[in-house]
Amino acid sequence: MRRMMVMLLVLFKGATAQVEQDEWIDPETLKDDRVFSYQTVQASDSTIMDYIRDTTGLNVEDSILVRRGYRVQIISTQDVDQAEIMADRAMEFFNQPVYIVFESPYYKVRIGDFLSDMDAMDIERKARQSGYPGAWIVPSDVNVHNPNRHYK
Repeated sequence: MRRMMVMLLVLFKGATAQVEQDEWIDPETLKDDRVFSYQTVQASDSTIMDYIRDTTGLNVEDSILVRRGYRVQIISTQDVDQAEIMADRAMEFFNQPVYIVFESPYYKVRIGDFLSDMDAMDIERKARQSGYPGAWIVPSDVNVHNPNRHYK
């Protein structure tokens, strides 16, 4: 038992001992390479446009903004052909953009780009009355025209 106590005392002292350091480093004498590098770009460079697109969600070429909004889902199926047929019919009937969204294993046909659920309710009601009893409003990223885009 005494031997165990001595070993514990030695381990405890060794773990809590402070190490004295004689070495001192002068940061002014270090010759490290620069960590940051800066690149000058022209305003017309595509890198700026890529940065704008990546950070703001703005598709500059098409003047489209991606925002949170709503779409009306009319069908969910595992058959891609059925989804494409339904999407074609919906495009003709509703006169709205139609999207096929694949979320494994389902192909979901969704209608519209609505910023408010109230706008989506009109299409949902029309869909239910037109033979899509399972139509419902789903939150989604939607495409909207950029009102701040000025054309030449």
